[in-house]
Amino acid sequence: MRLTKTLYGLASAIALFSAGQAAAEYPERPVTLVIGYPAGGGTDIQSRALVPYLEKHLGTSVIVENREGAGGLIGATYIANSKPDGYTIGALNFPSMYSPIIQGNATYKADAFTPLANQIGGDLALTVNKASPIKTAKEFVDAAKASPVVVGVTGVGHPSQITALLFEDAAGVKLNFVPFNGGGPARLAMLGNHVTLGFMNLNEVFADNRSGALRVLATSGAERSPLSPDVPTFKEAGYDVQFSLLAGFGAPKDLPPEVEAKLVDAFQKALSDPDYLADAKKRELTTLPLTQAEFSEALEKGNANLAELWKTKPWTK
Repeated sequence: MRLTKTLYGLASAIALFSAGQAAAEYPERPVTLVIGYPAGGGTDIQSRALVPYLEKHLGTSVIVENREGAGGLIGATYIANSKPDGYTIGALNFPSMYSPIIQGNATYKADAFTPLANQIGGDLALTVNKASPIKTAKEFVDAAKASPVVVGVTGVGHPSQITALLFEDAAGVKLNFVPFNGGGPARLAMLGNHVTLGFMNLNEVFADNRSGALRVLATSGAERSPLSPDVPTFKEAGYDVQFSLLAGFGAPKDLPPEVEAKLVDAFQKALSDPDYLADAKKRELTTLPLTQAEFSEALEKGNANLAELWKTKPWTK
């Protein structure tokens, strides 16, 4: 009996030593960052902007892999089902990656992800092509009340559509949605005038607003965005609408504690790196760095609000 106990004790000690050694050595190889949206879209651009600084503080290469499709659902599902070893992480966007759970067409649950840190916060923008005669949010509402209007959104259950649903209630109008596979394709469709009216991520269209290629009529923040200081908020325009997106990073649930701690530490250091902050300012990224705890709390509250909205304003049949 004593020998058996000794053998099991030795085996346990070896196992613990091996696990500790593996965690201490993380990362031993490159980490893959999965982005569930097309190259050139807002999530892709802002995530790639952080990658050099994440590599610096994590101590390994970070390979970006775009797994686009189904409005981000393909990428989200891949992240949720990946091995929780720290070598697959991903862009974690709200509400885009959580609305499919409420819709009932996601195979993952909200707790399938380990939130790590938030990078970006952003307003949504009521936008028209330069060829449109509509110049204000009120003119848009008047047009929508006069006859049915078709508006582009960046995806089903994406922040742009959620904002549009809130706007429907506030303005007393009914909109017909054309969802795209992310902000990049939606922006290109608007620039090509394939869809004249849209709710877009301001992060992706502010430069087009400045150039005159697109016209932003109102934004969804609590106050005017520095990206478009001459554009009124929805509330200033007379519509009680306020909504912002979150764009951060996460990993599959059940990460080893030591690995999770290293990732959280690396993200916090990257997000506060002076060189990254200077680069982000140059790129005009709307940074909203949240700690793991802050990001987790924001997601929890956001998902609760999203579930309530679904009860009265479902965004898909």
